[in-house]
Amino acid sequence: MTTSANTTRSDAKLKKQIAIQSEQIGNLKTRINELVDRMTILQSDLNGFKKNVSKDLLEVVNHLKKNK
Repeated sequence: MTTSANTTRSDAKLKKQIAIQSEQIGNLKTRINELVDRMTILQSDLNGFKKNVSKDLLEVVNHLKKNK
């Protein structure tokens, strides 16, 4: 009976540990998805920034050429 009781306790501990780890994995997946979304937004913002800087520099160059 001691072996059976120990097995039952071990099983209960393992099930509890699995439940905790499943919750942690779920939280990590959610966090990764949030980070991926933020990274996509940052990439989009960076591309827009690059385009705006490029436009501004072209305007400056064109203005300098006209005033030469």
